[in-house]
Amino acid sequence: QLLLGIINDVLDMSKIEAGKTVFKYTDFSILDFIQEIDHMFKIQAEERNQTLQFTKENILHEWVNGDRVHLMQIFSNLLSNAIKYTQEGGVIQFIAEESETNSSTYGKYHFIVSDNGMGMSADFKETIFDAFTRAESSVTNKIQGTGLGMAISRNLVESMGGTIEVESEPNRGSSFEVIL
Repeated sequence: QLLLGIINDVLDMSKIEAGKTVFKYTDFSILDFIQEIDHMFKIQAEERNQTLQFTKENILHEWVNGDRVHLMQIFSNLLSNAIKYTQEGGVIQFIAEESETNSSTYGKYHFIVSDNGMGMSADFKETIFDAFTRAESSVTNKIQGTGLGMAISRNLVESMGGTIEVESEPNRGSSFEVIL
């Protein structure tokens, strides 16, 4: 499974860098999508005695048109990192909110994935979205990963016309904000 994950990450990054990522836009329920993510990660969080909270605010337009598979990849990367880098008994939050927009065609959705885990240094925060970048410490070296998940997530978000930003402090946790 680990090798397959590494190979898939490398292939995804290669496709992104070559401009060959294909987006498949379909209509889907954003509420069902969030529920699916909740079910996917609830067990992992429970195994680590963590609290995983999902909040939906101001979702006025449930049905959206987007690339569901790539959105799942983005939020899977963010949530799996939150679970991996948060101590046992920690708290992870996923907030989804529809924001106001002047467009009659496009919706604007704001997502936050935050935790009270180990956080990261200001130096690492500057490079977290670079390929093959991982924080180096006695704790993080024990956690498996390729250092590609965040680079893939940023490239997917930006390819969809969105933004992704991070705020973090060592030993206080991290908060990732995605706007699409």
